Amino acid sequence: MPTLPPGFLRSVSPWHAMRGLGPVERHTYRLHLLSSLASAAVSGVMLNNEYIMANGLRATAWQITLLMMIMPFSNLLSFLINSMVEKRGCHVGAVIAAAFLRLPVALMFFTDSADVMLILIGLFSAADSVIVPVLNSILREKYGEGRRGLLFGWAVSLFTLFSLPASVLVGHMLDADFQAFRILYVCMALFGFAHAMIFARMARGLAKGGGEGGQPGLLGPLLRILAADRQFALFEAFFMVYGFAFMMVLPAIPFFARDVLGLRYEQYAMAKGVLAQIGILLLSPFMGIRVEKLHPFRFTGLVCLLLAAYPLLIAMGGLFTSIGVQLFYSAFAVYSVAMAGINVSWNLSSLHFAPEGQAATYQGIHITLTAVRGLIAPLMGNAILQSCGMSSTFLVSAGLFTLAGLLFLRRFALQEPRARVPA
Repeated sequence: MPTLPPGFLRSVSPWHAMRGLGPVERHTYRLHLLSSLASAAVSGVMLNNEYIMANGLRATAWQITLLMMIMPFSNLLSFLINSMVEKRGCHVGAVIAAAFLRLPVALMFFTDSADVMLILIGLFSAADSVIVPVLNSILREKYGEGRRGLLFGWAVSLFTLFSLPASVLVGHMLDADFQAFRILYVCMALFGFAHAMIFARMARGLAKGGGEGGQPGLLGPLLRILAADRQFALFEAFFMVYGFAFMMVLPAIPFFARDVLGLRYEQYAMAKGVLAQIGILLLSPFMGIRVEKLHPFRFTGLVCLLLAAYPLLIAMGGLFTSIGVQLFYSAFAVYSVAMAGINVSWNLSSLHFAPEGQAATYQGIHITLTAVRGLIAPLMGNAILQSCGMSSTFLVSAGLFTLAGLLFLRRFALQEPRARVPA
């Protein structure tokens, strides 16, 4: 039976993570942890968005599909924005501007319109097109190599530790009185704004980079980078397959929970806000270390194969309805383990490929491509849902997760030995 290497638990402990940090690293890390707390409060509401719309605001399947499309679509210009930000060195100003995009969601206090909610969530999500790539620049410049994965992992674990009770509290409040959603979105706006402003402090002192800012157009510069860096282009192509599998089931899940399982808000929050996060809470530091030791192709391929079990278990819940709730919970438990790896890969893998000074530009490409698949995958999932039913949607998703995993692993196997990072 395999055992952990000697000293492994000590090496991934939060105390070990703080040892040997310089003044800049220590200051940045404290702000990073503080931002995780603010983000956890936001997540408690965000994780329940689609069920609030589907079950409380009586949104249609198309409106839920649009919700899944609007969130990534709002990040379509991420590459263009962040290459300009990196070239000009205006990271702080860009993050502060993004912070103000998060405040309008508080207007949900005055309305119960699903259409208005779509617009406000789109504005809120657009802030991520700047904040997430700037985080990559912070990780590259302010954390030492070999430590950034562990530091990032512990920040994610702290976020998850507080997002778990936040999600359950949101579900409990909505079950007690659905009109509480109005106050919840005001809180989401305030904590989202605070989260961004903390990031603005973290971004102070970031140097100008070598992005393609100032060059006209979006498609030309993006395609030039992908053409010049074939390994990064292949990684993004395989990640696109994973993204289709992930996003196509999102419109079906709230309707499956409501129409097949009849879940209450608190039960839904338990699945998506607790069980789906447990693995992220417990395993993020470990995954942070492994993503720096394993090649991104190998690491991401393994977690994609595991993730294929998540839609399969949901589909089985539709066949065996007597244990449907238990299978739904089991699906999100598997999801939580796999997503601990995907979350780290999504945030850190672009650093493996990015040249010095282009961390935000490369992550901007990554996020822009997320927006591209966000325009297509939910529509594809909704089309399968409407024409073939829920089970088919989940089964196609499982097949695409498997395909993505195999593509990643095959590419890793075909690489020259010198391109690999020893495990």
